[in-house]
Amino acid sequence: MNKLSADDVCQAFIAPKSTLAFTPKQWQQLVLILRHQQLLACYSSTFKQAGIFEQIPKQTQRHFLNADVLAQNHKKQVVFEAAELKRELADKPQYLIFLKGAGYTLSGAPVGDTRIYNDIDILADKKSIDAIEKRLCLIGWLSEELTEHDEKYYRKWAHEIPPLRHGKRGTIVDVHHNIVPIISGRHLDADKFATNTVTTEDGFQILSFAAMTLHSLIHLFFNEEVKKGYRDLIDLHTLITTNNNEAFWLDLITLAKETDFGLELFLACRYTQKILKTEVPESVQKEISQFCPWNIAFVDFIYEKTLKPNHPLCKPKFFALAEFAVLIRGHFQKMPLHILIYHLLCKGGVSVIQSIFGKHVFTKELDQP
Repeated sequence: MNKLSADDVCQAFIAPKSTLAFTPKQWQQLVLILRHQQLLACYSSTFKQAGIFEQIPKQTQRHFLNADVLAQNHKKQVVFEAAELKRELADKPQYLIFLKGAGYTLSGAPVGDTRIYNDIDILADKKSIDAIEKRLCLIGWLSEELTEHDEKYYRKWAHEIPPLRHGKRGTIVDVHHNIVPIISGRHLDADKFATNTVTTEDGFQILSFAAMTLHSLIHLFFNEEVKKGYRDLIDLHTLITTNNNEAFWLDLITLAKETDFGLELFLACRYTQKILKTEVPESVQKEISQFCPWNIAFVDFIYEKTLKPNHPLCKPKFFALAEFAVLIRGHFQKMPLHILIYHLLCKGGVSVIQSIFGKHVFTKELDQP
């Protein structure tokens, strides 16, 4: 068959030489799928490391090379923005930790080499959040106008303030004061979590690799959205593969237990193994087996589908059903039932009103002089 499946795309990452049998049409499909998943530069690096890049069709090579340039530009932009934030907020928070993609890049580790970014995430102590927000607003970082309900959600229930966009550069920064929403009841002591950090040669504070991996897997499995689930799974695979030693696993397991995210660690190891053939030591598998949930068959159904490439060209069968199940699971993890119902009713009501009267119906009018 000419049509690529999600498993074919995964296999291209696991065993790059399998792509040498691709037809021109399959290469075209692969490029479309990887661009949608923001993974063109990642696969480009994989093919180069496997020594087969020169055997890829020339027309396809150009797409990968363009992606390499874009990834390098993103990397430079992240370093620039991080330096600006560090300089402007030097006297505001007790700590300023760069998370997720920005942390990957600033670490200098392979996990950040080919990353494409939508925003920059930082973690600071909660007491400093107001001062940070005021300072950022003064230097050109502004939030988009929100509905009254969304404003309440961020200020009262969430683990971050509303995203801030720079007025000139268009860069978005997410300022966090915790790793998971406060309303979930599972938020951790961010100050304690923040002790698991290292400082780079350039003076940026990032999470240790164990804490970085834990945050990455929490972000993936304590969330209601998996549009970039395959990319996030590759991030986890890379973090595990490049830190696969006894000290790393000891720190990661200890931290997962201390923060009560053992289930998420179990799921991360399970699906990186199943989908990307990630090597997890048998001793680690045995240690984390205690976190295996009772409904593992259901969890397998939803994540073995949603954590694979989800482009329309290669979506697995029953993907929409699995994605909906992840949505429900994620919301239930983040909010108590009564607040979840209230939240969904508010969001649903806003959507209905906007569909009738237009998306700007809730936009506040400026006072006329």
